Amino acid sequence: MRAFVTGGTGLIGRHLVDALLARGWEVSVLTRDRARARGLEARGVHVVVGDVTHATFGREMSHAEVVFHAAAWFELGVRDGRRMFDINVTGTANVLALARKENVPRIVVTGTAGVLAAPKPGVPLTESAMPTVSLKDPYAATKREAHRLVVSEMHSGLPATLVCPAGVFGPGDTGQFGRSLALLVKGRLNTLPRGFGRNTFTHAADVAEGHVLAAMAGKAGETYLLGDRVLALDEFYRLAAAAAGVDPPKRHVPMALARVAARASETKAWFTGKTPFLSRGSLELSAVDVIVDATKAQTELGWSPLPFEQRLRETMAWYVKTYRDGGAPLPVKPGGASA
Repeated sequence: MRAFVTGGTGLIGRHLVDALLARGWEVSVLTRDRARARGLEARGVHVVVGDVTHATFGREMSHAEVVFHAAAWFELGVRDGRRMFDINVTGTANVLALARKENVPRIVVTGTAGVLAAPKPGVPLTESAMPTVSLKDPYAATKREAHRLVVSEMHSGLPATLVCPAGVFGPGDTGQFGRSLALLVKGRLNTLPRGFGRNTFTHAADVAEGHVLAAMAGKAGETYLLGDRVLALDEFYRLAAAAAGVDPPKRHVPMALARVAARASETKAWFTGKTPFLSRGSLELSAVDVIVDATKAQTELGWSPLPFEQRLRETMAWYVKTYRDGGAPLPVKPGGASA
């Protein structure tokens, strides 16, 4: 089998490439920076230099039996909303248009469960939920529009399948959540706000496995939600700290005070041209419940994630080795996006 992967150097994308190579697939990866894909290239992956915002990779895509579109800019509190729209919405439209033009037999698109509206507070999401967004952050808005775009293309006959994970964790996360885990193992994540909602956390490798199963056993035109362990974020940090052998955050402040700190962080970022370390959007998202019912993926795809405790131990062992024992600097998302 031949696969064409966008976002193959991102958190989910790297694990997706691993899962495909383990099955003996021929894999091509689209990347803006060849240097970021050197490790993949050394493993036999065909690297295509390009950008989802410029639809110039149709010839390379035409050889694929499955296109996996995992490229996205996942970051909260960014200043450049226009660039985020270009990547998350226009980039998705470009990939789907090229896949249609090149008659690609199967397309699997990475969405997010966070854009779906729960029927009632505390009630798990299912695939029948409608996309909505109460957050004002550009990430939430652009992922909602991308979700609607994919669903529209599926209704018009494009052989696409939408895979929507909830909270994703794993080694190599260069986003805000990955930075917080690096701070945790360094002993520098001491304070958390009160008022976290619950999310459904899943290891990136299990999310990647869900993508492969969606391509092999899923149906075109269908959406599959992926989610494993339901936890409030402060509980996740407590379990992660125990797995890493470090103290969990012990100080808690009101969410209102955290928002003041986030506004200050955003102001500083505005003058430096960087993404804020803490944003009001990230706080808003952390307060929302994203509880996922993955029954459909389990029954139709045969999706079965490995035990959460095992995945968390593996992840935190990597963070300890990399950031506490290895002394690496805090992770930074290269170029601002995984595309």
